[in-house]
Amino acid sequence: MLIGALLSIGPSAWQAEGEVRKWSVGGEGLSWESQQLSKTAISNAAEGAIQLVSFSSEQNIVPQLQWVDGFPSGYVVEQSQARIWDNISLKQPNLPIVDGIDTTSTGDRFKRFGVSQQGTSIFFDLGTRFPANRIAFFPRQTGQDDQGRPYKEDYIRGYDVFINDGKAFNQEATPIYSLLKREPFTAEDSPEILFPLQFVRYIRLDITSANPFELAEFQLFGTGFAPRGSYRSKVVDLGKSANFSWLAWELEMLRQEGDSLAVVPEAAVGISVRMRTGEDSTALVYYKYVNLFTGERVEVPESEYKKMDEQLRGPIEDDLLNWSPWSPPFLTSGRQIDLPSPRRYFQFEVVMESWAILDGVRLRSLTVDHSIPPLARQLVGEVSQLDAPRPLGNVPIVPAGVKATFAYDLIADVSGQDVGFDALRIFTPGTPRFVDFLLGSPLTSATPDSVAAAPGSLTVFFPSHRVQSRASGTMRVVLESEVFVQGTSFPSEALDTRGGELPQRVLPGDANPEVSTNALRVLTSAASTRDLLPAFAVSPPVISPNQDGLNDQAEVAYTLVQLVRPVAVKAVVYDLGGRPVRVLFSEAEGSGSYLWRWDGRDEGNNVVPIGIYLIRLEAKTEGGSFVRTGSIGVVY
Repeated sequence: MLIGALLSIGPSAWQAEGEVRKWSVGGEGLSWESQQLSKTAISNAAEGAIQLVSFSSEQNIVPQLQWVDGFPSGYVVEQSQARIWDNISLKQPNLPIVDGIDTTSTGDRFKRFGVSQQGTSIFFDLGTRFPANRIAFFPRQTGQDDQGRPYKEDYIRGYDVFINDGKAFNQEATPIYSLLKREPFTAEDSPEILFPLQFVRYIRLDITSANPFELAEFQLFGTGFAPRGSYRSKVVDLGKSANFSWLAWELEMLRQEGDSLAVVPEAAVGISVRMRTGEDSTALVYYKYVNLFTGERVEVPESEYKKMDEQLRGPIEDDLLNWSPWSPPFLTSGRQIDLPSPRRYFQFEVVMESWAILDGVRLRSLTVDHSIPPLARQLVGEVSQLDAPRPLGNVPIVPAGVKATFAYDLIADVSGQDVGFDALRIFTPGTPRFVDFLLGSPLTSATPDSVAAAPGSLTVFFPSHRVQSRASGTMRVVLESEVFVQGTSFPSEALDTRGGELPQRVLPGDANPEVSTNALRVLTSAASTRDLLPAFAVSPPVISPNQDGLNDQAEVAYTLVQLVRPVAVKAVVYDLGGRPVRVLFSEAEGSGSYLWRWDGRDEGNNVVPIGIYLIRLEAKTEGGSFVRTGSIGVVY
C-alpha cells in the first residue's frame, strides 16, 4: 500500500506542467491608460488603442499639452512636458497664455506704467515636434479694466515671430530660430499667421512695440501627425516568475485625409518596442546625498526619496543589478524575447515614428507570451574550446572559418513546481557536428536519445535523462562548428518535448568551475581578420560530365568571414586562353560556408571540350577585392 501511494503521488511531483499565458494590453486586454507610466506625443483617441498624436485643421494644439512655467537650464530632449518662459527678470506665471481659456490672461503684467514693452520675448517649447501651419494670439475679447478700457484694445502692436523645428541647435545647445513673420505695426487685435505645413517645436514671440499689452491665448494649429511619439509602461507584475517567450502586436497604418483619419495598406511609418525584465518591483535606484561637498551618496527607497528635501536628492538611475538593460528594439511583431528569465517583472516602451507629415500609426494591442511555472528557476551556460577551458583573457579565440571543437556547459536549477526539460538546442553560426554528451558531477559520457543537426543549430534530446531536479541539471555538449564573425554568440534554449511549454533561454554565467569563460561568446584570432576568404577548394580535380553518375560535377566550396553585411560574390569558369566559359553564380552573400556546383557546361548549356579550366572566385568589399582561383580538368 505504501508503494502504491508513492506511485500515485509520484507523477504529480515531477510531471509539472507549465501554463502558456498571454499578457495583453489594448484590444481585449488591459487598458493602455491603466498601464501607462509616461507618454510623449501619443494619443488615446481611438478606443482600446494608442497612436501618434494627430490634429485636424481646427484643433488648437497648445491646450492639449502639459505645460509648466519655467526656463530650461539647457537642452531638453523630447519629452511630454511643454514649457513657457519669458525674458523678464521679475518672474510671474505665463500659464494663462496656454491654458485654452480665453477669459484668463497675463493681466497687468505687461502694462506697467512708464515701462516700454519693446524687447519683451515670450518663448514656447512644445516638448516635441508637431505639425503646424497657423499661429494666432490675442488679448481677452470681452471685459474692461477699472477705467472702462476694453481689454481687447491692449493687443500687441508690433511683433516678430520665430520658429524652430526641434533639430537646429547652436554650439550652446540652444535653438536656432528662423523668422516666420515680422509685423512692425498692426491694427489687428487677433493676428493670424499662416505658413506652409511643417514641424515646429520652439516658438519665440518678440515684442517690437513699446505699447502695453496683454495675452489671453497663444494658439497653434496644424494638420497631420507628430513625427515621433513614445509610450512607457509601468512595471508589470506577473505575480510569479515566468519564462518569457514571444512579443507580438497588432497595428494599423493611418493617413490624414482632410480632417479625417483613414486606415491605409501602407504608410511611411515605423514602430519599435523594447523591453527589460526584473527581479523586483522597481527598475530604478534612488540616491540621497549624504555629503553635498564631496557628492557622496547612498541608495534609499523611492518613498524616502520623494519625501526628502530637493537639495538632498541624488540621481535616479536604472537598476542594473536586479534588472536587465533595455533590449535592442523589436522592429517586427512575433519575435522571441531574448531577455533574462524566468523573472516576475517586466517593463516595455513603444516608439512610433512617421516620415511623412500626413502618415501615422495606431497600436491596437501588445502581447507578451510567457509560461508559469518555468522549465527551471535558472539556466546558466558557458562555452569554451574543448582543449582550452581557461583561455587567456577568459574568452575563447579560434581562427575564423575553421572548424573548432567546443564544450558547451550547462547547469540548471530545477526545483519546486518547475517543469523541467529534456532537450537542449544550441544555436550555431554554421552547420554543427555533434561529438559527445556528458552528464553529472563529475561529468560522465552518456548517450542522448537523439541528435538533430541543421544549418544554424544543434538539438540534443535526452528524455531518458530528463532534468527534473537540481541534482540532474549539470551537463555538457561537445560539438564542432565554425565561427565566421568576431564576437559570435552561441545562445541556447531548453525544451520540454513532453508538453506544450515555451522554450527557456539559457543565460551566460559560471556553469562549470573548471571553465573560466562564464559567457557564450567566442572571438576570432587576429590573424584570421585579415583574410575574408580563408577557405576555397575545387573538387574533385577531374570531372567527366557524361551523366554516368561518377564525377559528373565539380564542387566549389568556400568560406567568407568577418562580414557584417552581404558583399558581391562572383564565380566564373575560364578556359586556359582566359575566355569566360560560364558564370557559375553572382550573388550577395554574408559570412558563412557555401557550396556551388559546375556540371561541365557552358553558358549555352553545351558540354565543354576536354581540357583544363580555371574557376575564379571574387568577393568585392568596400576595402577591396579578395580573389581565389582553382583548376579543374574535364575528360570523357
